[in-house]
Amino acid sequence: SSGINAEYGGEIGVSENVRSIADQICNLTLMETGQLTKVLKSRLGIGDIAIGAAAPAASASAAAEAEVVEEAPPVEEKKEFNVKLISVDASKKIKLIKAIKESVPGFNLVAAKKLVESAPCTVRENVPKADAEKLQAALTEFGAEVIMD
Repeated sequence: SSGINAEYGGEIGVSENVRSIADQICNLTLMETGQLTKVLKSRLGIGDIAIGAAAPAASASAAAEAEVVEEAPPVEEKKEFNVKLISVDASKKIKLIKAIKESVPGFNLVAAKKLVESAPCTVRENVPKADAEKLQAALTEFGAEVIMD
């Protein structure tokens, strides 16, 4: 029994169930680890957390899940976004129309006005992240609610 406790960090009182789970997790492939992460997040209602950012009183299962996240394959960062106009502040509508005309290639005042009046709608599709963020900032400045997805 002393050999088993040494194998698990010398912790006394580690249940056979916990040991079995630890053994199973250690034998997972990288793909299975990613799948386990998704299942645990779903079942435990855990969003993405930074490693070490969990509260000290976090449950053992949440701590185990955080360790699994560290080993999961890196998620490829999205490079292109759709910029969507969700709603418009009516008092700033004219300034918003002008901002869209200036920010969206090929748009004249009539096209910009139609776009603003048809919110919620997509302003631009498949835009590089930096351009999407600039467009979002410009439109938000004039009272628009804008999302990138």
